[in-house]
Amino acid sequence: MTDSPATTPKRNIPVLAGQSILSQVAWTLGSPSVVLPFLAVSLELPMFIAGALVSIRMAGSMISDVFLAQPIAARPQKKRGIALTEIAIGACLVMAVVVAWTGVVPAIGVAFVAAFFLIGLIEEIQSLMYTDLIGDHVHSKSRMVLHYLQLGIGGLGAIGLALLVHEITKENPPFSRHSAVIAVSVAFFVLSGLSILAMSEVAKKTETKGDAPPARKRKFSENFTDIIAMFDQAWFRHYMVMRIPLVVVSLSVPFFALIAAEAHHASAKGLTAMIISSASGYLVSAPLWQLVNMKSHRAVMVVGNLMVAFTGGVLLAVHFLGVDHAVHLHAVALFIVTVAVTGISGARKLYFLDVAPKDQRVKGAAAIKSICRITAVILSAALAAVAHMHEVAWAVFFIVLVSLFAAITCYRVVLPNTKKSEVA
Repeated sequence: MTDSPATTPKRNIPVLAGQSILSQVAWTLGSPSVVLPFLAVSLELPMFIAGALVSIRMAGSMISDVFLAQPIAARPQKKRGIALTEIAIGACLVMAVVVAWTGVVPAIGVAFVAAFFLIGLIEEIQSLMYTDLIGDHVHSKSRMVLHYLQLGIGGLGAIGLALLVHEITKENPPFSRHSAVIAVSVAFFVLSGLSILAMSEVAKKTETKGDAPPARKRKFSENFTDIIAMFDQAWFRHYMVMRIPLVVVSLSVPFFALIAAEAHHASAKGLTAMIISSASGYLVSAPLWQLVNMKSHRAVMVVGNLMVAFTGGVLLAVHFLGVDHAVHLHAVALFIVTVAVTGISGARKLYFLDVAPKDQRVKGAAAIKSICRITAVILSAALAAVAHMHEVAWAVFFIVLVSLFAAITCYRVVLPNTKKSEVA
């Protein structure tokens, strides 16, 4: 006898809450945007590889979006797949650390490239499955509760564990300290994967269409013609004018982490400070931006972009003036940009739902994601090349300039919520 939709979500909420918190802790301690680039720099990988890891991860995610979305949607049950992806991500981290123990720099570079590509691929598969699972089994209000529990308790848990691991390993060499953090992250990925198996999942019923002919397979070229066709829509063109600069702004977290790693990768407090600052950023951003978003999406995006620009400007001033500074300066900078980027990400998604016509929402979202992912891969690779040939500071300088431009663009393009409601 199957569970009714009304009772199944209530029974699953505690299980999904626990799983999402465990997953948040795992992702924070093993963050591909903060922790792994920091580890790459400490292992003396070339700066081009350390910076290009962002592009490699996004390329993996893009492949999942293009080729695997339909097979994933067709799966009647998702929880086992999500459990396997959590464990697989942990396995990628283990592989990277094991190879790093050898000390052979070319092998470490290959291992990190492979790990980031697989993490990007698996992460997007997991995201697609998890979105479908939550949509089927959890009501809207409960989804919001789960989101804030994940950010709040998960962030606090990551901070506590980072401090605990730091105290236990502070006398150890840098690689030993970093490996301990990754090991704890892997343990939480495994726990997260096992915990989701406890939920009660009702398989989606496949509708039978009688003698209806099978759906025509889409040609590969149609993916591109659909994207091009979206530019005929005025709302889409206006949204993309605002959205493309935000691709560069989203790169601020990994590149601010890289400039911190460049300066403090040998410090006993460096990695711990970065983890605590990023976890604190997630913790603060949820309640802060929720309040502002209710008033104006434009305010969130403009203020967020200015926060990135101001913080990057301070870091550049300190760097080029040669002012002696502690790791805390970079920790505060990473905290601010994490808060800013998290707010911008949430506001742009909400703004998209406001402006996209219902009948064009899915195609529009797919086109935007494809364009932005390709742009992010190209730009992050270019910034990695600049960081390698010169220094990371010049990549940060470019991000600062684009953040200022993005603030102006968002102010001109995005309408306040009150005006949008009047138009509607």
